[in-house]
Amino acid sequence: MRIFSILLLSLSLYANGLVTHITDVLGNVIATKAYLKKGISGIVLCPYEKEKIICARCVSAGENRAVLYSYKALKNDAFALPVVFPKKNDEVIFGKNYKRIAIIAPNLQTYLKLKKRFSTFTVIPIDVLGAFLEDEPKRADFINFAKKMDIGMYIFALDKLYEVDALSFYAINEEDFSFKGKFKLPFYTSYNFDFDIKNPIKYYKSMIKE
Repeated sequence: MRIFSILLLSLSLYANGLVTHITDVLGNVIATKAYLKKGISGIVLCPYEKEKIICARCVSAGENRAVLYSYKALKNDAFALPVVFPKKNDEVIFGKNYKRIAIIAPNLQTYLKLKKRFSTFTVIPIDVLGAFLEDEPKRADFINFAKKMDIGMYIFALDKLYEVDALSFYAINEEDFSFKGKFKLPFYTSYNFDFDIKNPIKYYKSMIKE
């Protein structure tokens, strides 16, 4: 029996992105040379006029499969985008922006602790996210913010430490974790909000896909 080892993505190990190539395309599903954990986001680079352009994004479905989605980050109504489709041998980069993170922590003490731990990463100031909030944060709010700021990963400090892909919202890695002090709602930021979240740990865990 042939046995494949699935690459369990670690934030520190693959922070600069993992480059692989398409081996097959079937509809909106591609096969790649790399075997990855489910939920890791990637981009597909297609040749176009002797250059490479991002022609699609994808999310790992586990093992060596990934689901294709349209890439809209460069959309501009004033310009026509080239119509290019992913094909065999095209390059795929998974976890490209995992070096850019945002930390969702319950209080200042925990936030500073994690910011120090991830000091080699680009940590987007949490107040930038706080400035966007008008209501209790939803999964879509986090995803849209990640797209605007090119964030690849959210670090959620809850009952465990969850490393969450910022676009697919799958937990790529988790580890035992505990924090001291109260949970400032909706999460630590210098802004003060009057949001009614009864159980913030349960609230955020319901957003994270396993």
